Amino acid sequence: MRNTLLALLLLVAVGFGAWRFLAPPAASKNPMERMRTANPIETVRVAKPVAPTPVVRSAPAAPNQMTAKRAQMEERFTDLKEEGRRVRETLIASDPKAAQAYNDVVRRPEYRALLDRRHQIEAAWAAAPENERDGMLSEMNSLRQQGFTLILGEIQRLQSQPAAPTAGGAPSPSSVPSSVPTPPPAPPVVFQ
Repeated sequence: MRNTLLALLLLVAVGFGAWRFLAPPAASKNPMERMRTANPIETVRVAKPVAPTPVVRSAPAAPNQMTAKRAQMEERFTDLKEEGRRVRETLIASDPKAAQAYNDVVRRPEYRALLDRRHQIEAAWAAAPENERDGMLSEMNSLRQQGFTLILGEIQRLQSQPAAPTAGGAPSPSSVPSSVPTPPPAPPVVFQ
């Protein structure tokens, strides 16, 4: 009898251990944790099959794929849109006066006109016919170059300004006249 009772207790202990090991974990009380641990396969519902109805088509359906040229144009358009942000971040990180120059240029009406035209092109891009997209890309590129020219010109203007007088009253090296003429500012860099 003791052997039977011992075997029964051992069987219950092994069964309980196996159940604890193989049982799914308890659901968390935090809803975000439940979403992370949810098995996506369990949440997918299978649609009920519907009896097929005959479809009459007057013309064969064209594939809804982009041509290679269109895909290249879309990629170039996206690059032009993102390039301004990347260049601005690079300039601000590399030059301390670039942030001030950028803020000054943004207030100018000619730069605002460039931005407004660029936004108009971005809004019209999705609905534009295929034959107009080349012209839109070249205009976007032209607007980008004009904007960069304005920003880089403003940075050069700020860098060519004399330094602020020092607090000690001693003349700064840039305020002392020298016999060596300063070279003219370099022409603006144009990104292509």
